[in-house]
Parts: sequence; structure tokens; C-alpha cells
Amino acid sequence: MNQIHAMRVFVRVAETESFRRAAQQLCVSNALVTRSIATLEAHLNTRLINRTTRNLALTEAGTRYLEGCRGLLEELDRLESALGDTQAEPGGTLRLVASGALSLFSLTPLLEGFRRRYPKVKVRLTLTDRRVDLIEEGYDAGIVTGCLAPNHDLVEKPIGTHSLVVCAAPAYLAEHGEPRVPGQLAQHGFIGLPAEQHSANWHFTGPALHTEEIALQPVYSVNSAMMVRLAAIAGMGIAILPRQMVADDLASGALTRVMADHRVDDPDVKMSIVYPKRQFLPAKTRSFVEHTLAHFLQAAFGADDTAPPAQILPPALGGERLTSLHAARED
Repeated sequence: MNQIHAMRVFVRVAETESFRRAAQQLCVSNALVTRSIATLEAHLNTRLINRTTRNLALTEAGTRYLEGCRGLLEELDRLESALGDTQAEPGGTLRLVASGALSLFSLTPLLEGFRRRYPKVKVRLTLTDRRVDLIEEGYDAGIVTGCLAPNHDLVEKPIGTHSLVVCAAPAYLAEHGEPRVPGQLAQHGFIGLPAEQHSANWHFTGPALHTEEIALQPVYSVNSAMMVRLAAIAGMGIAILPRQMVADDLASGALTRVMADHRVDDPDVKMSIVYPKRQFLPAKTRSFVEHTLAHFLQAAFGADDTAPPAQILPPALGGERLTSLHAARED
């Protein structure tokens, strides 16, 4: 028995609370996970997991063993990482998840630069507009928008903001008229994300710094910012989208900006990189986080592209803020 491998399988099963999810994240068969746990329990001569057809729970011995496994594996990873840092550049497959609205204007240059700097790392990117559980779904890091609630599982580092604009197709405005103030938006067809992904209340600041809150119920909602953009171009209604996402559409005339003298105030304009809170991150993850911080710092301040990546600060220096990407667990 490869006890180290069996311990890693056990930890992943305990963290995901599922044999199936552990197998998916480890890229092995369900049977191999089941066999590894059974072999480990036989080696220890004790049951670690109580399992039924629908759920599982650690035994008292399993809880104690999980704590010991985590400490031992972290120390092993630290030693291997320290050796790897001096002997080889980062490699392997980096699993990333990112908000779909960011794909057009942020991710391509970021990932192109990362791949050029670290050619041995293969990037597997998933774009989504739903909230995900970074750890449960097996991602190494995520680039997300919005504010996240504090949690001990993840680290969140802000990397910038993006502004939102109100826009619509010229044909729609010609037929339905153009709203001049936020209160008139409620008289138009609004296109947006579903209620579970964005609040119905929008906040606007006018030229006299007057703020106004408007509730907008979409006549068409879809869980993809890109689909919201395409619906606006098709003339289905008015949308509120990231400026960078529709910059080319505004320049070409496919979309027209509405209420340009009003600012959309929304917490989702914040962009962050999130990654698991571990004392010793894999080299591929640590390198990506450092590259991302340096990339957005350069974008904000015009830093020299030859400058070394920003370093991840330890918690004592204020370098980490813990957050959670919340999603309901599935069996």
C-alpha cells in the first residue's frame, strides 16, 4: 500500500464529504478511492469513515487521523516545494475558475503572460457566472467579482475594479425612447442576471452626487453576462454591463451608452483572486497568484513588465484576507 497516497485520498474524501467528488478531483476511479480507504482502514485496524448510501461522516478516530494527516502532508508538501523551488520551475495542470464577465478584457493577456513565464504549467480555465466552492470543486485558484463573506478556507486578494455602464441597442432606444434618469429605467425592459446572482436593487450616483436606488426586475434573465450582452445587442432591452466587456460594441455603434452622466455603484465591480488557505501552496498556484498580482499592479500603475512578480505576504503582514465562495454541498 502507498500509504502517503492513501492518506491524500482520505483527506480529499473528508474535505469533500463524498467518495465521488474526491475521485473526480483526484482524477481516479470511484473504485480506487473506495479501495484506498478500505486498505487504509485495514492497515490501521480501525474504521475512519461511517458511510451510508447518501452521506458519510468521520468517526472519532477518523477526525483525529485527519488532523494528523493534514499536518504530515503539509510538511511533506513544504519539503517537496522547497526542493522544487531550487531545482525546477513550476509545472503540472493549474485549474482556474473565473467570472464569465472577465473573459474578454482581463483573462487573455493575464494567462498569455503567465504561460510565457511558466511554459511547463498547463492551464485549465472554467468560466462561470455562478458561485462555486473553490475547494470542493477542486480548483487551484479563482478570479471573481463581488464581495465575499469571511471564511477560514480561502484567501482573497483584491486585484482591481471594473466600472459598469448602462447600455442598449440603438434600435431599442429608437422604438422605446432613451431614459435620462434612473427612475425611468423601470419603464423599460431590463436584461440581467437571475436574482440569485445579483440583487434587484441598483444604486446610481448622478452629476450632483445625488444617489438613487432603483429596483429593476428583468424581463429576460440569464446566468451568463455574455448572453446578457448579446441580448442587449439584439434589442431585447437595456442592460448594465462591465464597460470593458462592451467597449468594442460602444465603439462600433452596436450598443449605445445610456445615462452617461450617472455612475453605477455596485459591490460587484470589485475583482479579486482567491485561493485555498494553505501554509504551503503548490508552486504552480503560488506562481499564478504572484503573477496575477503583478499583472494587475502593472495594469494599474504602468509597472515595468520585466519587474519580478509581487510576493505573497504572510498573514502577519496583512497579506491575506480570508473569504469563502459559498455553494450548497451535493452528495
